[in-house]
Amino acid sequence: MQELNHTSRSLQANVTRTQMIPFDEVVKPFPRLVRDLSLSLNKPVNLKIEGKTTLLDRAIIETLNAPLIHLIRNAFAHGIEDKATRLANYKSEEGTITLKAVNQGTQTIITISDDGAGINLEQICDYLRGMGVSNKQIRQMSESQILDYIFQPGFSTANTVTQISGRGVGMDVVRTGIQDVRGDIQVHTKAGLGTTFTLKVPYTLSILRVMLVERAGIVFAMPADSVRQVFNLESKDGSSIHNLDKIDWQEEIIPLVRLEETFLFNRPRKPFEIDDNPIINKPSALIIGEVNHYGGIQIDRLWNEQEVSIRPVDSPIPLPKGFVSSIVLGDGRVVPVIDPVQVLEECLEHTVNAENETYTSETQKYPRDTGDTVIAKPADTILVVDDSINVRRYLALTLEKAGYQVEQAKDGQEAVDKLLAGLMVEAVICDIEMPRLDGYGVLEEIKAKSQFQSLPIAMLTSRSNEKHRKLAMNLGASAYFSKPYNERELLEKISELIHQ
Repeated sequence: MQELNHTSRSLQANVTRTQMIPFDEVVKPFPRLVRDLSLSLNKPVNLKIEGKTTLLDRAIIETLNAPLIHLIRNAFAHGIEDKATRLANYKSEEGTITLKAVNQGTQTIITISDDGAGINLEQICDYLRGMGVSNKQIRQMSESQILDYIFQPGFSTANTVTQISGRGVGMDVVRTGIQDVRGDIQVHTKAGLGTTFTLKVPYTLSILRVMLVERAGIVFAMPADSVRQVFNLESKDGSSIHNLDKIDWQEEIIPLVRLEETFLFNRPRKPFEIDDNPIINKPSALIIGEVNHYGGIQIDRLWNEQEVSIRPVDSPIPLPKGFVSSIVLGDGRVVPVIDPVQVLEECLEHTVNAENETYTSETQKYPRDTGDTVIAKPADTILVVDDSINVRRYLALTLEKAGYQVEQAKDGQEAVDKLLAGLMVEAVICDIEMPRLDGYGVLEEIKAKSQFQSLPIAMLTSRSNEKHRKLAMNLGASAYFSKPYNERELLEKISELIHQ
């Protein structure tokens, strides 16, 4: 087993390396770019590169190459002052641009910072006034909201057009390129000290160590290295502490959030089942964040830690903030991967909004009941029996969309075994032609048991002959559908059989 584990880890590392390239390979052309600009514009600038060994996804970095070049040129043109200005401001004659990459949880973070003059907020405000924004509206904006306008198409603070600035093209293209790989860009500036652009892109298709945690019946994965500590929420007498919004951690009072108070989970769900027992099976908090920005996310269970391959979620519908990708467990189940820092920020922002605003039914972003939290009723469970995996999957999808939970059996014998073993269902949808035990055999076996006399069994088969229908009905079938079937009629009949 030790040799197998060693071989598996070695294979895993080699496969990962084929998908990734070091940051050093990406930035090789950049020092020459800065030297050429320094010579042509007589502005001495030094480029510092940190995190050269940081591994980046090959597909993502190919997309980010152009945005990174533009941000470096932008820092050179707009950020770094000329020699005379820098000396007058007691700075060194040579400016510095720092390019840094680091892997953090589910993301790769790339920063481009300069020690220049910073972004002139008043120039951006003048741009907004030219767009028709009133001074009152501008005063109500935060600094980050004002800075966000530099990503508008056509925006520029350059007074003249040069070979590297003043054309009003670029920053909007930079943001678009980063968003194309499901990334984000933020800007921070300080007058006289410089500007930093922070790019966050997903660390996709890479090996990541995650924690599987559960809250409100939903299971999530989150990067293990994002968690500072697992904090026990039980009091000294062993009772759970409820309704806390703050906790005392390391002599500091930090906020505690609950995911279900911000994110709505409306889909029907089964209890999460896994072979192992949970490592922690009591209310706890995951402490996450950085210095002066710590917070806790409450969980019900911590299942385990494991190394997984991250899978992107390709969808035209944007994911909720903080939901970055997914993983596929060994049994095929898909679990969402969350960025705990983003989730914490979203929950805290929602809490502040809820405290400061009165939502109406038309304007409320996250509808909530005014009373206690309502626990959803367990969904009715239906057993689908068919030897075709495609038929089972399609039926399961149809039923789950209608609000049912679905159990599956690949033939009649497996269905009988599951029911006799104690599987509780409200109805069965069964094919007739199956190996080991056909649909007629299922009817005979099940209806012979007194505890299943009232269990509705609907036959769904390609046999449309009247004699087959009569035989099934005589053996105790509650309904008979021939393929192809009408989906609406099937759902209506199932609902009628369950609730009659």
